[in-house]
Amino acid sequence: MPSTWETLNAPSSVLPKDPSSPFTLTTPPKTDIWRHPTLNSFNAPAIGRRVPFTQFTSIKTTVSGPWKTQFDQGGLFIVFLPTPSSEPSKSQWVKAGIELFNGEAKLGVVGTDKYSDWSLCPMFEKGESATFEAVKDGETLWVYAVVGGKREALREVKWAEMEREGEIWVGVYAAKPTVEEGDEEKGLEVRFEGVEVVTGDGK
Repeated sequence: MPSTWETLNAPSSVLPKDPSSPFTLTTPPKTDIWRHPTLNSFNAPAIGRRVPFTQFTSIKTTVSGPWKTQFDQGGLFIVFLPTPSSEPSKSQWVKAGIELFNGEAKLGVVGTDKYSDWSLCPMFEKGESATFEAVKDGETLWVYAVVGGKREALREVKWAEMEREGEIWVGVYAAKPTVEEGDEEKGLEVRFEGVEVVTGDGK
């Protein structure tokens, strides 16, 4: 049986009836998923489900939003949970999505082992939307942008060790680290389309 969808850092009421259909996820300001030696920020809302490492194949979605403020972002989110009691905020994770940087929407990938690293590349297509896919390839996790049906590689994550025991919490997230000038309470509404999690059992 496939696992049920659940939330992180958000009430269960935000869960869409069918995550494969278009839905939005709203994040308040001052939210992020990011870790460095003096900070472990893990308060951005996310929607996903648990999948055994041995069954996970891929996750794919199209993300869009009214990106306006520095670091506005949303996309795929994968948390590596070695044991059922593993704390997500203290675990390894990968996120991949659109992120506003210096006034421009970029394709961003962050991988967090002990601390977070970050890479950016220009959007392949004009607009505020992009499609992302994370795929298990042996022991490696590959992160792609999908453009015109073709995968464009963004990051290879070797430390992911995709053949290990445990679970993956896999889904989507939205974050807004920076408040908007003149409206410090305004959040960000991110739209997701075609969220598809593929597992070894096809569910």
